[in-house]
Amino acid sequence: MSRALPLLFLVLAGCAGATAVESPVAAPEPVKIDRGPTSMESEIGGMNEDAVADAFGALERQVLGCVRRGSERVREIGGHFVLSLRIDKHGQARWAYLSESTLGDRETEKCVLELARGQAWPKPVGGEGLATRAFEIDPGTEPVSWEAKRIRSAVGAAREKLGRCKKGLVGSFVATAYVSPNGRVLSAGVAPPSESGEEAADCIARTIEKLRFGSPGRRAAKVTFPVP
Repeated sequence: MSRALPLLFLVLAGCAGATAVESPVAAPEPVKIDRGPTSMESEIGGMNEDAVADAFGALERQVLGCVRRGSERVREIGGHFVLSLRIDKHGQARWAYLSESTLGDRETEKCVLELARGQAWPKPVGGEGLATRAFEIDPGTEPVSWEAKRIRSAVGAAREKLGRCKKGLVGSFVATAYVSPNGRVLSAGVAPPSESGEEAADCIARTIEKLRFGSPGRRAAKVTFPVP
């Protein structure tokens, strides 16, 4: 079954140049400081928006392939996710993570991330570059929508296990899960607070998938909630 894949994107491009203002008073001779053999380029450089858009376009069909494979396991899969990357000066992804995601399937999320890490990206100018794009995926089968309070008790009972998954990482993890008619979790996905939270997100998803919730009725339910 085909799915629409409308796209939004935001590319964080370089810094705006400063405007020089000539002073009417002669400036004193600047003090020369030996900075050693370090690079003079800034930490975050600029990215060519058209080139980045082309790179995301090349990735688009493969991302859809990840979602289609996920739908073979969870036909209700769909939602919103934001792919965030840092690109090194060689045009390789230094890191990639989903800064937002309501896909609800960690395997699909990891498929997207693997593609992004293996993709050739435009080389930044003046340092490393940042790039992001948001994706919207329409589900093949619409799930029942649950509010987070429906599963608060069951998730709260797993607070200690979920806390161990985080390993002291600061920031908010947001999880999304699909719940089958018998109350079992079909799959779970997690958006970590930063690129360093990928391992923790894997652990959190596995923990959530072992939980049991109430029955949503004849159709599977979908619920998004903050991880305690």
